[in-house]
Amino acid sequence: MSERGFRRFRRVAICVVLIGASIALSLPGGAAPGRSWVRKQRIAPGVTYTKIKDASGPYRIHMLSIESARPSTLDVMLSNDALPGRETTSSMARRSGAIAAVNGDYSVGTGRPVYDFARDGALEQNTEQWGRNFSLDTTETLSYIGHPRTKVWMRNLSTGSLHAIDRVNLGAPDLDEAAMFTPSAGLETKPPKQACSARLLPTQGPLLRTIDPGVDTTYLVDKVVCAGYSLKRRGGVVVSTPSFGPRSVEITSMQPGQQVTLTWTLGWMGVFDSIGGNPTLMEDGDVMWKNFEGDSPFLRRNPRTGVATTPDGRVLLVAVDGRRPGYSVGMSLRQFAQFFQDHGADWALNLDGGGSTTFWLKGDIKNKPSDGPERPVANSLVLLPGSDPGEVRSAPSAAAVAPSHSTGTWEEAVEDRASTGGLAYYLEEKGAELTPVLRRAAEEFGDSR
Repeated sequence: MSERGFRRFRRVAICVVLIGASIALSLPGGAAPGRSWVRKQRIAPGVTYTKIKDASGPYRIHMLSIESARPSTLDVMLSNDALPGRETTSSMARRSGAIAAVNGDYSVGTGRPVYDFARDGALEQNTEQWGRNFSLDTTETLSYIGHPRTKVWMRNLSTGSLHAIDRVNLGAPDLDEAAMFTPSAGLETKPPKQACSARLLPTQGPLLRTIDPGVDTTYLVDKVVCAGYSLKRRGGVVVSTPSFGPRSVEITSMQPGQQVTLTWTLGWMGVFDSIGGNPTLMEDGDVMWKNFEGDSPFLRRNPRTGVATTPDGRVLLVAVDGRRPGYSVGMSLRQFAQFFQDHGADWALNLDGGGSTTFWLKGDIKNKPSDGPERPVANSLVLLPGSDPGEVRSAPSAAAVAPSHSTGTWEEAVEDRASTGGLAYYLEEKGAELTPVLRRAAEEFGDSR
């Protein structure tokens, strides 16, 4: 072959190789996923949106970095403003007037959050399941990630008597328990019939305690009954205990017109809002490698949602797409924790993931939910453009509430290895004590594998 012919042959061969590589890049799951890039956009004062394409995964990552000194406010939303229930993250974001939002806690059954949940100074649910929470104080200068030490009690200001509250919107009390039912509790969690119950109407609060952690709300005793019917809340709260139980006298001794104070605390100063998740990814600057030991499906590559804080006071909201070969395969929990460490976090918490992972920004879902359509969830974290109007509480109007219904949502969550089912199975493998509904989720997840 002549030298000119050899050069022509080499050029043709190079073109063939380049065309082949280009085809490989366009194929799902191709060996060469293309170049990496990072794009940043300032969406509000002190708030930066970062979109990342990482070819090494490949990963597609969406991150919101929120500085402590900014006019916007982080808040929590409850699906449909009621327990239980489910609503899409985008619906909660729109009706709150948010500029950004991510999905929050795992959910069980008909949509109850797995862990403790508080909003605007009201504890809406305490749970029997040991877990973690994310909270900011009302000034948004102090942040907390970890296991809350939740306590609730009632003080009769007329008699000075003090009584523990064991359940908040969590069903009927056991024989030696007292339970509280707030306006957010739906028909599933209405006060029991065979009980001594007191209806309390709010007169002041909620107010932060100044010396020790907690929130106080003052009520007026409106009605006290020991009867075979469920006492209606009528805009207040109802405290109940079994009529034949040892604590019935705590209720029957209350008189209409007396003042009582209800207090709740997570053990953290200045907290009005809190949302649950599990497990912690980082604590005090250290990656929690022990939380990622084992081979549970929950630990493997999946779509992820998480929240983190940094030493300089920023909050990071992150969503990682997954289960999309050639586009984004998702992260293991170890990789997710490493991502937060690489981006300066000192505390980080894993939120509901899998098909629940949603990152909403200014009217659009920026990520690609792995289910295709957006999955309704129990609650969400939202970024409001200004102060939180919900801290002056009012009942939502019917028009303000936009329920989102989805058939098969429990099945979707319980069969998802990064959502409720995977979490329950992982916790069971770790030897954690599970509530009955999470034990059922772990069993159903195992049967679906």
